[in-house]
Amino acid sequence: MTKRSFLKQQVLMSLNEKLKVYGFKFKKFGDSFLQDTELGWNMLSIVFLTSSTGWNIRPGLLIRFNLVENLFHQISSFEEKYQKGTPTLGTSIEGLNINGPASRFELTEETQIDMVADKLFELFKSVGIPFFDQYKDFHTVERAINQDTNETHLTGPIFKGTKGLILAKILDHKDFKTLEEKYLYYYKNFSNGFYLSEYIRLTELLRDNYQDSWKE
Repeated sequence: MTKRSFLKQQVLMSLNEKLKVYGFKFKKFGDSFLQDTELGWNMLSIVFLTSSTGWNIRPGLLIRFNLVENLFHQISSFEEKYQKGTPTLGTSIEGLNINGPASRFELTEETQIDMVADKLFELFKSVGIPFFDQYKDFHTVERAINQDTNETHLTGPIFKGTKGLILAKILDHKDFKTLEEKYLYYYKNFSNGFYLSEYIRLTELLRDNYQDSWKE
């Protein structure tokens, strides 16, 4: 095992022990910790970026609503083996602009392992837990995504409109048609219209197959 691999392994093992009490389980694929919820899952993702001397570590927070994702993948281009792993919303902790540079860490030496694991755990408690609590239901997430159709920090630009429109439909949003038109304009102008056909397939799916049983 290389030194770099050892450092990564030890941080993840240490963090795993700390997160167990919160019901988060380590998932080796993606270096993440998963907590099942009634609507899907919460995830603490630890991104390890290679630096010249070790790792640059950037934690992220992701939430999945199974109903949203199952509808989305009826029209998405994701291979089936990846569909269970897609989040409905997510962001790096750094992207929340709460802790700034304190939301990323350098790991180059064995003596830093405990310190880095402790700091990641403190971020989980101070930022992660409130984040998961804030965005735990359809209504809150729908408002956060759709209140500004140009703001993409919780979804990324590619999935902004698809996830937002699905949530609006599930909740029978009174301005659903207006949102549909706004996102149509969004995808016509985003990335030279590359994702427009997928969005149109979604609008057709929601129009033809919507069921009252989708509602929260």
